[in-house]
Amino acid sequence: MSSIAAVSFKTGQPAPPDLGLGECEDLKDENEKNRAEVVKRMEAQKATPNGRWTEEEERVLNMAKGTGMTFSTGTNNLANATSQLSACSNAVAQSKAPDLLSGGGTSEQVNGMNKMKRHSCDEQYDAEKEKAGVLCDKSHIHPGGGFGGHAEPKIVNDLTNQVGAAAIRGGKMLFNIDWRNKNFNSGMPCQHCYKMLCHAAKECDIKIYICSEGKESYELSADDCEKDGSYSALCMKVDGSPTPGR
Repeated sequence: MSSIAAVSFKTGQPAPPDLGLGECEDLKDENEKNRAEVVKRMEAQKATPNGRWTEEEERVLNMAKGTGMTFSTGTNNLANATSQLSACSNAVAQSKAPDLLSGGGTSEQVNGMNKMKRHSCDEQYDAEKEKAGVLCDKSHIHPGGGFGGHAEPKIVNDLTNQVGAAAIRGGKMLFNIDWRNKNFNSGMPCQHCYKMLCHAAKECDIKIYICSEGKESYELSADDCEKDGSYSALCMKVDGSPTPGR
């Protein structure tokens, strides 16, 4: 993996070549390889004589082969860490390829916290926030309900745990996202994951880039996150439409 060099350029423009533009194709290949490997391993398990196979595993296999599951790969070049992590939005699928896919962090990070607790200043929730927090100084907590188990949050969760929350500040992160919804395929993060990435950009000074279908990467800047319609604007750059879907 090539590192992402430090650069500066106009917000909303394609990343220059020295950012690692060629990596978008490599990350796409990684997503496709990981999805295919999960399918291969699950089909092998299903075909094993007298092997254990559940209705849930059948459902997950069909999702991996069709729609309803996201695979994402991200590279990062932070101030004190450079790595590449891949993740899947489904825990059963991840369990079939733990050597390839991020475990996604702790249960507290994956499960997140409800809005009242996240925004409360009451000290009784401080310990819970400390366990659930990710990114710089554990300043972001995923919404309750399992949104921290989406593919991009799993990458951020594990990265936070690997290098420490104090090190998740500055530098760059590049994501290639393979979101296969039942109604569309997209390279976008969902709205919840978008908010997490905006937090990384605004509060942690991390330059966030998303790979487009055209293999270019576009910056999700702190300034962009402040604007009305910024999610739709990024959709236009990444998917070529104002809502997710290619």
